[in-house]
Amino acid sequence: MNLGPLIHTAFKAVLACVAAVGMVHAQEPRVMQNPSAREIIERLSPPPAEPEPRTRSLSRGVAVSKPADKPAPPPSIDLAVNFEFASARLTPDARIALDSLGQALADPALREFKFRVAGHTDAVGGDAANQTLSRQRAQAVADYLNRSHNVAHERLSVEGFGRTKLLDPANPSGAINRRVEIVNLGQ
Repeated sequence: MNLGPLIHTAFKAVLACVAAVGMVHAQEPRVMQNPSAREIIERLSPPPAEPEPRTRSLSRGVAVSKPADKPAPPPSIDLAVNFEFASARLTPDARIALDSLGQALADPALREFKFRVAGHTDAVGGDAANQTLSRQRAQAVADYLNRSHNVAHERLSVEGFGRTKLLDPANPSGAINRRVEIVNLGQ
């Protein structure tokens, strides 16, 4: 029995699957539009701790050291939070997104953690204005979470990055750059 054509067909099928998975992954939004509370919890929850490897040694007194790994970045999520033009005033759409965030932060899975609320702008306008606006917007988000969802101010630190951390540097005025990033800072 000649398996050549069968192997070739199977190989092509595997390549098609890999390409499809890659395309789906590449299309995953970097800034989430109105995620559910469950989606936010999944993105902001720290990964489970990996157990220490257990080894047996035939020699006594031999120390086995684990290679130093780069620490993983903290869990975070970029949210599309809409504001009025050149303002820190939340739109009704923004409140919808922030209501899901407030529910997530009140959930037992995240209740013990502190978070950074980081505001980002696009590159339209001056640096000083963007820096100020991004901080005001981050503060507006923190204030809304406190007022509407009883998220304690002590759990939220506020920072504005202006246009210094564009998600799409090739398109500096793109809407994807205007976002609020939530970062899990730990307990």
